[in-house]
Formats: sequence, C-alpha cells, structure tokens
Amino acid sequence: MDGIVPVRDHSAASAPSPSVNRHAPMAVPASLPINPAAVKTPSDYIRAMRRRVWLILAVAVPMAIVTSIWALRQPKIYQARAEVTIDPPEFNPLLSTMVSHEIGRHDPITQERYIPNRIAQLQSKGLAERVFSNPSFASEVAAFDDPAQELILNGLQVRQINKTNMFSVTLEGRDPARTKNLLESLLEEFKNLTQSESRDRTEDTKIYANDRLRTLKNDLDAIDQRIYAQLKTLRTIGPGGKNIFEEQYINLGNTLMHKQERIGELNQQLMIAKSFSRNGFNAGPGPREQQIALLEAEKKKWVRVMMKAKRAIKAERFDSDPAAREYAQRLQEIMDELDELRSLKTQMSDNPTEMILGQYQREIEDDKAQHQAVLTQMQESMPDHQKFLSMVEDRHQARQSINEMERNIASFDLLARSQKDPVRIPPSVVEPTVPIKPSRGLYIGLGLLASFGMGIGLVFLLEHVDHSVKVPEHVTQGLTLPLLGVVPRIRRTSLTHRGGHLWTPSTPDSIEADAFRNIRASLLGVADRHGPIVTLLVTSPKAGDGKSTAALNLAATCARAGERTLLLDIDLRRPSLGAVFPAEPEKEGTTRGLVDVLQGTLPWQKTLRHTELRNLDFIPTGDPRDIPIEILGTLELRQLLTALENHYDRVILDGPAVLGMADCRLLGRMVDASVLVIRAGAHQLVTLQRAKAMLEQSHVPIAGVIVNSLSEDVQNWSSYGYDGGAHAGISARSAKGLGTREALAVNA
Repeated sequence: MDGIVPVRDHSAASAPSPSVNRHAPMAVPASLPINPAAVKTPSDYIRAMRRRVWLILAVAVPMAIVTSIWALRQPKIYQARAEVTIDPPEFNPLLSTMVSHEIGRHDPITQERYIPNRIAQLQSKGLAERVFSNPSFASEVAAFDDPAQELILNGLQVRQINKTNMFSVTLEGRDPARTKNLLESLLEEFKNLTQSESRDRTEDTKIYANDRLRTLKNDLDAIDQRIYAQLKTLRTIGPGGKNIFEEQYINLGNTLMHKQERIGELNQQLMIAKSFSRNGFNAGPGPREQQIALLEAEKKKWVRVMMKAKRAIKAERFDSDPAAREYAQRLQEIMDELDELRSLKTQMSDNPTEMILGQYQREIEDDKAQHQAVLTQMQESMPDHQKFLSMVEDRHQARQSINEMERNIASFDLLARSQKDPVRIPPSVVEPTVPIKPSRGLYIGLGLLASFGMGIGLVFLLEHVDHSVKVPEHVTQGLTLPLLGVVPRIRRTSLTHRGGHLWTPSTPDSIEADAFRNIRASLLGVADRHGPIVTLLVTSPKAGDGKSTAALNLAATCARAGERTLLLDIDLRRPSLGAVFPAEPEKEGTTRGLVDVLQGTLPWQKTLRHTELRNLDFIPTGDPRDIPIEILGTLELRQLLTALENHYDRVILDGPAVLGMADCRLLGRMVDASVLVIRAGAHQLVTLQRAKAMLEQSHVPIAGVIVNSLSEDVQNWSSYGYDGGAHAGISARSAKGLGTREALAVNA
C-alpha cells in the first residue's frame, strides 16, 4: 500500500461508495502474513540478550554460586592402580576335549571366553562381598547399605591395555591407604578364587577321564567275554579267527586248479608220444620214464618251497599255517604219483600217460563234488562268523581307545603340574598420594558455563515464543501499509517530561525530534500523491501504545514547521492531554472543552488553549462524564471539523483505540486520513490485522503506521546514532534535511 483514500468532500452526507476506496489499503488474509517467529535471525537473539541481560544474571548468578559451593564441598577422591595379567590355561588339541566348560564335552570357544569371564568375575558383586567379609573393612560395610554394589558401580574399573592380556584395575576412594588395602584384598581374593576354580576344574577333568577309562576297560572285558562264548559255540573258527570251511574251500580250489593244469600237461605229452610213435622215432626214454623224471623235478621244486616257507614261518605256527599245509599236500600228491608210477611196471600198458590221465580226471570229478559241499557249509556258517569278526573289530577299537586315554591322562597330569597361574597380580599396590578429583576449577568453570548457558537459553526460549511484532518491516509487510516513521524510546528527563507525556520540542536537536520531523515529511509525501491532509486522526490498536504522545509531538513538529496546527483531544474514554497544556490562570477550575462544543453550550473558540509554541493551539476534551459516546458521530462534530479546517493548516485528533470500541471507526469517517500508532513488541501481528480490518470495514482511510517506543537497533536508522534521548549533536535546521519517507526505525 503506497497511499490513502483521496480527500473526501465533507459536504456529502452519505457514506463513500466502494469505488472511492479502491485505492485504500486492503487487509492481508490471515494465512499470508509473515510470522515474526519464523523469520528470526541470530541478531534478534543477540538483541534479546542485551534487552534481558538482567534475566540472564538473575538465573546465572544464583546457579553459579550454588555450583561453586557444591564444587568446593566435594571430597577428595584418590585412585589406586594395579596391573593384572590373565592367561587362559593352555592344553593341546588332544587334551582340549577333556578341558571344557562342560566336563567331557568339547567346547572350542571356551578359551576365547576365558578372559571375558574372568573380567566379569573381577567386577562381580560376589567377589566384592567376599572382600568385605574381612573385618578390616568394617567401616566401609557400615557406611553403605550395600557396600559391594557401591564398590562396583562407583569405584572399580577394569581396562584392557593395548589389546593384550594385561588389564589395568583402578579403585577410587576417599582414604588413600584404605583404598590401596581394599584393592590389594580384592586382587588377592580374585587370584585365590581363580586358582581354586582352576584346581577344581583340573580335578574334575581327572575324575572324568579316569571314569571314562574304567568304562572303556569294562567295555573291553564284555567284548572279550562275548568272543570267548562265540569260540566255544562255533566249531568253524580256526587259528587267527579264520573260517575253517573257507580255508578248505580255498585249498580245494587250488588243488582242482593244479590238477586241471596237470591234465593239460598230460594231454600235451600224450599228443607228443603219439606223434613220435607214428614217425617210428623211438630213441631215448619211454613215456613212463619221462613222467617219472617230470615228477622228480616237480618234487624237488616243492621241497625247496617248503624249506623256504619253514624259514619264514615260526615253528609253532608252521603246522597250522594254511600255505604250509597247501605246500605239504601238494608235495604228498607228487610223491604218491611217483610211487604209483614205479609200482605199475608190469601192469602198465604200452602208453601209461593215458592211464594217468584217466586217474586225474576221476580225481577232479571227486574234488569238484567235495568243493561244492564245502562251499555250502561255508555259506551257512558265514553270518555267525561275520558277527565274530565284528566283535573282534570292536575289541580292537576298544583297545585303541584305552591306550589313547591312558596316554592322554598321563600327558594331562604332566601338563597340569606345569601350568602357570591363570591370574598374576603385583606383590603390592602403590598408595596414591595425589587426588584425581574433584577438579574444582573445572567444576566451577563448567558450573559458570552451564549457569550462563541456562540463562541465555531461557532468554532465547522467551524470544522464540515471543511472536510480538518488533521489526518495522514485519509491520509494513504484514499489514501492507506504508511506514511513516519510527519513534525511539524517549528517556524521561526534566526536559522531556511534561504533563505525563514525553515532549520533544524541549530537545529539538535529538533524534526523537527528528523522528517526528520524518513522520511529518512522510505525511507531506502522501499528501502530494493523494491530496492534502488537514484533519488527521491518530489512533492505535489498543490503549497504551503511545498514540497521545505521538499526536502531541507530531502537532508540535507541524507547528514548529510553520503550520497553523490544532491539537484536539477527542478520546472521551481516557483523555490525557489536558495536563500538558493547563488552562489560563483566570480560567482555572473550569473543565470547558470539546464536549461543551458538541453539546452547543460553547463555541469552539471559547475552549481554545494557546500554547508557548506560536502556531500550536489545543482543545481539551472537557468533562466527559455523563456524555454518551454516540456524540462523536453527530453532525455537530462534522461541522466542527469543517470549521477547524478553515482556520488551521493541520488539525490533529488524539482519538481512542480501535479494538473493542466503535469511537475510532466513527471518527475515521470524518477525517482526511488516519495514522495507526503501534508500540514495538507490544502486539502480535494478528492483533494489528484485526485493527486494520476494523478500520477498513468502516472505510477509514489509513495513511500509514508509526512504530513507537523502539529501543533496539535505532542507530541503523539514524546517521548520528542513538544516545537514548540526549541531543544527537545536529541542529534543527540540519535535521529538517532528513525528513524523507525512509523514516527512522529499529529491528525489534
């Protein structure tokens, strides 16, 4: 919005038409305005710290004192330290099956868990209770309801040193000597308990191993008894556990094969003899002599085989050896053949080979029948013999298990005696001499930091939840109204205090006076674009925003600029400007004012008060008691304003607040323009939007807004800084040169 409604014709009695207000500022929908909390920057929080430094100190100082007292009263804590070495028992893989978490069961991860389990045991409550059972620690037992728990939670710490099997054990306490003794007792008890557990475990392993050995021996005896019973029952088992029928079957098979080979040789000899007989060649020995010669050679060969076997086989086992028996049987057969050939001298025919061949064939037929009968007997005895062989194999395995167990037990006994202690502790613990805590300086510093941090955090929280409009840009953007000027907070002094209000003409060179000059300059700029503004209503969303002070100082500024100005106090509910310009001495005690003019009892000239400023006049409210508010909407007020416009260049009305009252909406329809005075940080944006919407509903022209009582960042809106109400060091003449629309403002 960059303007207001053009000047209306005061002679018209009807309300302005909607087309007249097409240039009036429009209210922004509630969903579009800027949320001040959403656009806060770090500078906003820094300014909040400056503004509420008293709150930071109010929170931080007591807390800092309390934390400092607490830090100074903390007792000295000493720390005793010792290094402990933990080595898990070492057993070879064959013995690891006997040394496990569960006796007799192989657990491959037991060794990996050994050290963590020992550390847990060192930090266990049970070990601490064993230590406190010592009468020398009666004071610790009496000081706590559960001393073991206090020791574990508050004092005892175990840390591994560089991923080795060495651990640093520390214990904290208030008495250095007692802390040292307590740590020594704890480590000694830990060592004794670990050794006791290791011995018990070793003994349990030995007991289990011996029980296992006795079980294996008993199993071996049972197998032997079953084997003896089987030998007594079966008649087919020979020496060495072999089946007799199987041996006979093999021997008969060898004999048949030999005889078949012999028949082949005889057939070959017979063919040769017949060939020589047909050719008439009869030189050399006859067939019988040749046969005897062959048998003699065969006999010598088998005799050599028998002698060689006798040297290889022990004498007590030679007669029962199957191979020896086979060799002897073969030799006997050859000798029988020789005897038979020699006894057939007279009985032989012309060709004895045919007779021997017939004899062999008959023997082969008999041997085949006998071989088949032995096969049948062997097949019938095979299941029982197979059971016997299984028992023999079981006996062999049981014997091996017993031998291995006996070796393991012997090795375990040797290894158990050579094992070093699983836990090694130092012979003594050094008594601490320097306390490790408390670090009082650090505690006090942290307390101060936390105290001020809480104070600052509280300020930041209050700033974050504070959605009031403090930045002039938020006002203009949220209301879409031009900013006429920013008035800094004026410090009350003897010069600036007048009749309960702040009076800037007493300090014409201050930036506060410059602020009102800038407001007047902004009004001139608006008038140049939209017509002259003679009657100007000064109002605010709520009471207490400083609208009366703004109207007073704006009227004084216009008067000092040479404009004939009238200040009219038209707030019938809370009139406040009467004390600024007291009545003349001859008229003291009277309460004549605006209400008398509107009632027609006095002309307005009779109520006029002249001020020390040459061009500034003032009409008070008068006595508003028993005067209805509706008097502000009467024709008499319109006529009064018309008359005043003819006598003055500027008529400034100090009107009532907007919200909750209809007074301002009635007055706004009678003036050329209105100004909305907003106190910085006093309202949320929605409150201002409601005030603007109420004025627009009544077709009240709004020239712009004035941000009042700004206390922060004013120096960014002034070329000469801000000294809180003192003179800015520039002359009034120079200040007039700054009266542009870019009014002084600060970021709330």
